Parts: sequence; structure tokens; C-alpha cells
Amino acid sequence: PADATPEQLRGEQVTTATDVYSLGILLYELLTGRRPYRLTSRAVPEIVRVVCESEPLRPSIAVTRPLEPGDTDTPTTGHADDTRARRTRDPHRLRRRLEGDLDNIVLKAISKEPARRYASVDQLAEDVRRHLAGLPVLARHDTLGYRTAKFVRRHRGAVMAAAAVFLALVAGI
Repeated sequence: PADATPEQLRGEQVTTATDVYSLGILLYELLTGRRPYRLTSRAVPEIVRVVCESEPLRPSIAVTRPLEPGDTDTPTTGHADDTRARRTRDPHRLRRRLEGDLDNIVLKAISKEPARRYASVDQLAEDVRRHLAGLPVLARHDTLGYRTAKFVRRHRGAVMAAAAVFLALVAGI
């Protein structure tokens, strides 16, 4: 039940958005080594309340939050301790890697409202591919500054060369 979508827990219709949510939960666990919701018990009413009413921590924040006694938000796989150990070697470095696009991709996939999630699993996969390629992602607001920063990161050498030529021309004039 802890991995069920809010609409499943409320007895509503299951759609493709449900699959996107499930993949988003899996991605959250893979990136952070913990579940997106802090559960204090495994009682079904508690799970329904938490999943339907609380907002998950951003993955970048979750990796730096220490475990508290009684936390039941770790994945139930046998490798949870190994995953957590790898993730906690340098949590602040991992936090920097997760901030921004990955936070937005995961949170869009696990949005409480099905209409706000990706329309298909292909869209989710495409956003992950775009992030890995350094391209702008759909999960983030498309601003000129965001697109420019992505372009500069992808073409750092060419941008620096163009800036040097521009500065040389300005200095020459």
C-alpha cells in the first residue's frame, strides 16, 4: 500500500498515470535510497493519510535528511542498507546532482494529481534521457535563462571561444 497512488487508495480509476506514478516512486527510491513518504507505521489508514495528504520531500533534500529512530521509509528490498551506505558517503555532493532537473522530474512523476503527471511512460523516459544529455526537460518551467544555461553547459568550449573573440573585437575597437 505504501507504493499505491493516491487515486488507487481512494478507489478511483487506474490509468497510465498510475504507471507513471509507480515508476516515479521507483526512481525516487533508486536516487535517494528511501521512500518518498515518511511513514511512522504500516497501518493502512496511516498510509492512506500520508500518501494522500502529505507532500514528499524533494529527492535532493531527502538524501541529506538523517534517519530517525522508528523510520519506516526505507525500501523493503534486501539491499536498502547497501544503497543507503553508498548514498551517504557524500550526501551533499549527491544533493547537488539531484537539485534542479532530477528533483522536478521525480516530483512531476509522483504528483498527487494524475493530470499533473507525465501523460505517458515514454514522456518520463524522454525527460530522463534529456536530463542525461544536458538538454532542457519538460518537468521544468521553460525560461530563457534555463535554456541558455543548458546550452552553455553543453557547449562550454564554443561559448568561451565566442566570448573571447567578442572581447578581442571590443578591445580592438
